[in-house]
Amino acid sequence: MASPTHCTPPGKFGGTLVHFARDAYGSIEVVDAFGVRTLHFGTLARQSSMCLQEPDRVELPYVRAMLSALLLHPEPSDVLLLGLGGGSLAKALFQHLPACRIDAVEQRRVVVEAAHRFFGLPEHPRLSVTVGDAGEFVKEAGAAGRLASYDLILTDLFDGEGMAPPVGEEPFYVDCAGALRKDGVFGINLWGTQTAACSRVLETMRTSFDGPTFRLAVPGRGNVIGFALGSEPERATARAMEQRARRLEAGLGIEFSRFLRALQQSNRALFG
Repeated sequence: MASPTHCTPPGKFGGTLVHFARDAYGSIEVVDAFGVRTLHFGTLARQSSMCLQEPDRVELPYVRAMLSALLLHPEPSDVLLLGLGGGSLAKALFQHLPACRIDAVEQRRVVVEAAHRFFGLPEHPRLSVTVGDAGEFVKEAGAAGRLASYDLILTDLFDGEGMAPPVGEEPFYVDCAGALRKDGVFGINLWGTQTAACSRVLETMRTSFDGPTFRLAVPGRGNVIGFALGSEPERATARAMEQRARRLEAGLGIEFSRFLRALQQSNRALFG
């Protein structure tokens, strides 16, 4: 009898490949390395990360920074996520806001399947995932008369090459502004290293939303988070904002106080 053969899982991006799939948009890989599970779209860039020992912890700094939208609207009832990835944003909001309804739009079915199977994205009536184009989703929402439906719209649209096409299109922001409630917050993840594209997006946001627009550079990373408000807000006192940041920090384990200081420096007129 021949001795048994043990197959070694293939290596990928410095770790162990635990899942591979391909669709019309390219490949996706799920890789485990040093206790962290990551999602890739055919390149080394991490689209999502999850600590295997603490799967509910928000692992990537840029995702934690995007959740700074809660400093501006701490109790949203309706959230739209454009781009799902491994579902880090969806999971954090689902767990922290038990009364919140979350709609997510993801272009690739294989990404949705990976999020549920490998990253612990829950299946629940409060969390609806649509497989489709994010730009078309917000456009159709407006055409159907469902304007001003969301308190938060958080956008993380990337492919294997960088920021996805809708990110550079002005009508996309106009449609998002139409889907945002008056006191709502729009946030988007950008690559700050793409300086010209990042500047164009922020300028487009300024002309598309009725409220102020500002940026949050993610400390130690190339990401820049752009935020826009649905209307001119009431000026918040520094003390009130600091108290809000501490409450959120205690609930989610995210460095909101640090993000608040960065936001205050970039928009002193908003945070008095």
